[in-house]
Amino acid sequence: MDRINWKGVDLNLLLTFEAVMACRSVSGASERLHLGQPATSYNLKRLRILLDDPLFERQGNIMVPTSRAMELAPKINTVLSIIRDDILQPAAFEPAAFTEKFVVGFTDYAEQVFGPDIFDHLIQAAPQCQILFQAIDSGNCEQALENGDVDIAIGVFKTSGEHLCRTFLYREKHVCLFDNTILNVDLPISLAEYLATPQLVITANQALSSPVDITLADMNEARRVVLGSTRFLTLRHMINGRRLLCVMA
Repeated sequence: MDRINWKGVDLNLLLTFEAVMACRSVSGASERLHLGQPATSYNLKRLRILLDDPLFERQGNIMVPTSRAMELAPKINTVLSIIRDDILQPAAFEPAAFTEKFVVGFTDYAEQVFGPDIFDHLIQAAPQCQILFQAIDSGNCEQALENGDVDIAIGVFKTSGEHLCRTFLYREKHVCLFDNTILNVDLPISLAEYLATPQLVITANQALSSPVDITLADMNEARRVVLGSTRFLTLRHMINGRRLLCVMA
């Protein structure tokens, strides 16, 4: 016992070994562990020193396990399985007895659409709970989930990590709003009139663009966005009496 460097033994090192063994790459292991690649590389370095073996040797883009790593793999898997399944097994969740707080991350529009129903369902299932609706957007939703700032995120997000669980809720149509007493165009509005009219956009992250601009770029076209706002009602009122239009849900 005295000859073992217990200060150097860290459960995270075993998790790193398991991830590299499964992914055969440090970058893949980093994604699996939700860690930065430098941190994963550092853990692997510590494990190599602790076990006095390279454990994995790079061959092209693949980390090939050494014979020592192959020998250790089933033993490490057994240790981690015991910790996961027996020692750290969480108690069953009982909503009726839950007295803490649910934090639901919403984009502005998603909160209007889903907020009331989610409140009704949560308060019925867990009548002693508290509920917080937290404002999020596509720029911070992933970090908010990873940091535990929100329990779930609902909205339209441009990107999200592959390690996050996602589900499709619904598909909605968009409309092009404008005051035709000002534009005085034949309906439906033509692409030429659409592009010639200054436009407003809903934005949650200060970006004055949307997927509409990606679609237009694929057509070698571009529009002129003159105003962005986080508030749907603001844009709805702004188009009254002005030569402006807005595409919104």
